[in-house]
Amino acid sequence: MIYSERARIAIKYANQETARLGHENIGTGHILLGLIRQGEGTAIEILKDASVDIDELKNELEALMEEGNRGAFIGRLKLGTRAMDALRYAEEESKNMGHQYLGTEHLLLGIMREYEGVGAKALSKFGVVLQKARSIAQAVVVKEEEPAETLTFQNTGMTLSTYNNQVISNTQEYGNDILDIEEASRLLKISIDDMNSLLINENIPSRKINGQWRFSRSALIKWLGDGNSKDY
Repeated sequence: MIYSERARIAIKYANQETARLGHENIGTGHILLGLIRQGEGTAIEILKDASVDIDELKNELEALMEEGNRGAFIGRLKLGTRAMDALRYAEEESKNMGHQYLGTEHLLLGIMREYEGVGAKALSKFGVVLQKARSIAQAVVVKEEEPAETLTFQNTGMTLSTYNNQVISNTQEYGNDILDIEEASRLLKISIDDMNSLLINENIPSRKINGQWRFSRSALIKWLGDGNSKDY
């Protein structure tokens, strides 16, 4: 299942929120925090339609999740059992709607279907109802760009579309979208020589700053997805 651009970013943020709170496993509450922090897409439209105060929901989530040892985990974080179930439910919701991607709306529905998770418990306090949310998800059309790469969680066989194999490592860095030429080459899975060739022959999004090439991760993914490249 290909994850949409916004869903992928939400999962990256979920990983960072897990680390920020000092937790070892990614749970449904962290995924919901990731959706909130991502801040756009159908999931947010569903919450707005339900008259949810987003800031209050965030506070409720953090109150429900006991804070651990901040900054204790520096490796890849694992998905908790309920989070794994929520993602499976999200895939089911996407398939049932006939969608070819998994978006923020499906993540939200998956969280709600995992009734024992922190995410669902918090949403229930704000009166968000599964069937109503599902109806809105089917009615609201929000185009979410599909990225090109996949990543496997450490403790599951499930994959998430992402920019590179660092996206769910616990970097504790927020909004790390700027890449140098080596990082950009790894993102596209090509050599630096090939990247230099692209810079000469293609309209690849980039900017030279103080003599060094810099790239936007999101702009590179969009460029790759547009598929207008020359055929070498």
